[in-house]
Amino acid sequence: MSETIHSLSEGFTAKTAEDWRPLAEKALRGADFDTTLGRTSADGIERGPAFFERAANTGAVDNLERDLHLPWGMRSSIVEATPQAANEAALNDLMGGVSELELNLDPRGETGLNANDIDALDAALKGVDLSIAPVYLDVILGQGTHAHHLLALYARRRIDGETLEGGLGLDPIGRAARQDVAFDPECFEKASAHVQLCQAAFPKLKIFRANGALAFEAGATEAQELAIIAASVAAYMRLMGDCGMSADEAAQAIEIKLSADADIHLSIAKLRAARRVFAQIASSFGATATRANIHVVTAGRMLSAKDPWTNLIRNACAGFAAAAGGADSITIRPMTDALGRPGSFARRVARNLHILLAEESHIGKVTDPAAGGYLHEHLTEQLAQKAWTKFQDIERKGGLVAAFADGSLQAEIAAAREARLKDIADGKDIILGVTKYPDPDPKPVETGGSWGETTSPDSPLAPVLLATAFEGEK
Repeated sequence: MSETIHSLSEGFTAKTAEDWRPLAEKALRGADFDTTLGRTSADGIERGPAFFERAANTGAVDNLERDLHLPWGMRSSIVEATPQAANEAALNDLMGGVSELELNLDPRGETGLNANDIDALDAALKGVDLSIAPVYLDVILGQGTHAHHLLALYARRRIDGETLEGGLGLDPIGRAARQDVAFDPECFEKASAHVQLCQAAFPKLKIFRANGALAFEAGATEAQELAIIAASVAAYMRLMGDCGMSADEAAQAIEIKLSADADIHLSIAKLRAARRVFAQIASSFGATATRANIHVVTAGRMLSAKDPWTNLIRNACAGFAAAAGGADSITIRPMTDALGRPGSFARRVARNLHILLAEESHIGKVTDPAAGGYLHEHLTEQLAQKAWTKFQDIERKGGLVAAFADGSLQAEIAAAREARLKDIADGKDIILGVTKYPDPDPKPVETGGSWGETTSPDSPLAPVLLATAFEGEK
């Protein structure tokens, strides 16, 4: 067998758009070329129909590494209300193959775990080896004390803080915006105490979360999501710098949270653009370690509440995009997420999608598979540029706190949401299984109970289900 690698393009003349377009127009038989084949994203980025050269300033994403045995952290979200139910779900997920846990904390117990003290948190994590199973907190609805309880639990269990991984999920700016309340500067003072403690005792913990997903779930575009992440990173880098952390330490103490939806190509490009934007900001603070740590959640806004079985396809597409885009960790939402808390079946299917992608499809065997693809490189470049422009607008207003305080950012997200819903209503965008080819007799799926309200329905950043207006009553 020959070991020689042959170029498949050798001997063929490179083709250009001028060569291809007449052939395409002939095949269209009089239909308008731009109307029929032209596509743009919600940010106005051209998506083809075809690209014949590489975009500028693109190529393989720097600092993207993969572990062949565990290519991404398989993270499950624990949303059960009581510590006992949360503990059962956590142990089942770990036994079923996940490698990380995220505790979705809600002091009311309506949308997550009610664990307002160290004993409740200890009970929820009973039997979990915290030294090998990283735990992350989602405190978007909490009061900011849960991080203290988790750190106290580590101390109670005498875990080696030098090697401990996980995250506190602190995002005081995002939490205030999501709850539609004025930002309290004292939140930064409380966060500073956690920064100093982690710097001294838990150097590998992710302290802050730059959460763009909260805006995406409210209807934001991809560039808006990336811009909010950029502004969050800048704000938290400044805070940690004021606490005495080096730029490298601060950069590695931030976790980025992104959403991925069923638009595979755009989601892949968004992850690649996020790494470029993060590296640019980190280096501007003087960091040399500019590798972003990205956690991706399959988008909730794309899900169907009427036919949850079709969500299997949406989640598989989004999970594939997250893996191919180089996510460090992925949460695949249960198929019933639009209906309520997951039952055991929905949790098992979500876990198995991870295993299918990693161990059957081998998505993690290739690092940055989109590198070299003209479409993905073009989308990556344009998304990074548009996000950077929006980020600069936010900084000119005084930063993310100021941009949320004057309501301008929420207004932009609301406009993007309404434009998307109008395009769906007009048929310009379709939701397969909802606005096109719906199942006339969808089969029910058992849930683990209904959700409470995550935020006030009037909150500008309340999450939206794009299919709701087109599905009628559940």
